[in-house]
Amino acid sequence: MSDLLVVAHGKLQHGSARRSWARAELRLREVFGNRVEIRYTAGGGDAAHLARSALQSGADWLAAAGGDGTNHEVVNGFFDSGRNIRPSAALSFIPCGSGNDWARTLGIPMTAPEAVAALPNSALRRVDVGLVFFSSPGGSGGERVFLNVAEAGAGGVLVSRIEAGLALARSGIGYRLGTVAVALTCPRRNLKIAIDGAPAIDSGPALSLIVAGGRYFGAGMKCAPSACPDDGLFEVIVIGNFGNWELLRKIPRFFSGTYLSDPKVFHCSARTIEASSDDQVLLELDGELVGALPAGFRVLPGALSVRA
Repeated sequence: MSDLLVVAHGKLQHGSARRSWARAELRLREVFGNRVEIRYTAGGGDAAHLARSALQSGADWLAAAGGDGTNHEVVNGFFDSGRNIRPSAALSFIPCGSGNDWARTLGIPMTAPEAVAALPNSALRRVDVGLVFFSSPGGSGGERVFLNVAEAGAGGVLVSRIEAGLALARSGIGYRLGTVAVALTCPRRNLKIAIDGAPAIDSGPALSLIVAGGRYFGAGMKCAPSACPDDGLFEVIVIGNFGNWELLRKIPRFFSGTYLSDPKVFHCSARTIEASSDDQVLLELDGELVGALPAGFRVLPGALSVRA
């Protein structure tokens, strides 16, 4: 068995992504020799299946090579019904996507060759994982874990538009322009939110609910500047009913993470959150559209071992 199994997004085998990945792959071979194995995905869900199969076969060290969506799939390969199926196994991250927001929070080098070069000296730490129960398409229940950020509202609308080809593709500038466009056009929804088992409160018209374990989303926008991936807490943020002109004036504050003191923003730390709405409110996890509210969020403290 190899020392390191890399689960890599299939796009890295083609086009411009291939040219960049080739340097990282060469570095992997230089550092690990024949003790590294690379398996590529062929479609949606493959990364989770590859990770799950490797863990069941006794793998002790995996790396996700791709963006936040690949990270999301791979970490879901680690968990079954909220339980890590191989707690001793470690996960690393090789940023090759358009956002790479989870890597930013962990301080991982932002180019794949540099991230690979850092792997032999990477430190082992345990990080929190978010467990989410939600309404999936068709009305049935769904369950997933996430690492970085869950967002209900504007984020879900943006991801749905990207997936439908109605917004710019996933890229730094695409996310920023898409975020602004959605913020200006997305309907505000009333949310009912219960924090740590307290009675539910009505948010009033809200643009977005953010439940964060990491600090960034949308290719570097600092949505949760105080988030810590190993403190056993989510950062919970509700962005309220900003008018369009007000939003445009405050965009720099939203992107830089200096917006939490605004009176139209609610912010707290929590271990559990229950959120619902009388309207359809789309939900995305780590940039992947999964369903809609109602949803329940619970921190799994220190549930994943990472090398970063």
